[in-house]
Amino acid sequence: MSGHGFTSAFATELDAYLAFKANMGFTGASRIWYLKQFDAYCAAHDRTVFDKDTVEGWVGVQLQRCGRYRSWMSYIRDVGRWMTMNGIPDAYVLSDRWKAPIVAAHPICCPAVRSSCSSPPPHRFRRHARGAGRRSRSSP
Repeated sequence: MSGHGFTSAFATELDAYLAFKANMGFTGASRIWYLKQFDAYCAAHDRTVFDKDTVEGWVGVQLQRCGRYRSWMSYIRDVGRWMTMNGIPDAYVLSDRWKAPIVAAHPICCPAVRSSCSSPPPHRFRRHARGAGRRSRSSP
C-alpha cells in the first residue's frame, strides 16, 4: 500500500504524481479522492497498463455516477500527461473529446440566451440600469 492508500499497479505513479502536484502547491482533496476511485477501479478490474481501455473504462463508470459535472476528468488527463513526461511514454492521455461543453454561468450575460428570453431581466437588474441611488425629487 502506498502513502495515499493506493493499491493498484499504478500506486507508485499516483503517489509520485501527487507529490509532484504538492510541490507545486496543489494539494486539493478532490484530486486525491478521484485518483483513489481510479485506483480502486484498476485494482478491482486487474488493470495494469495505463492505456485507453483502462482510462476510458473508468471514465465510463464515473460518468454513470457523477451526472453532468466533469471537472474530475482533468485529474486523470493530467496524470496521463505527467506519466508521458516521467518515464512512461505510452501512457494514455484522456482525449479532449471527453471535455464537457462550456455552459454560461450567468445566462443573463449571454447574448444567445438573452435574445431567446421573452421576459425582461429581474427588477434588481433594471433598477441599476436606470441609475439606482439617485435622490428623489422631493428630497431637499
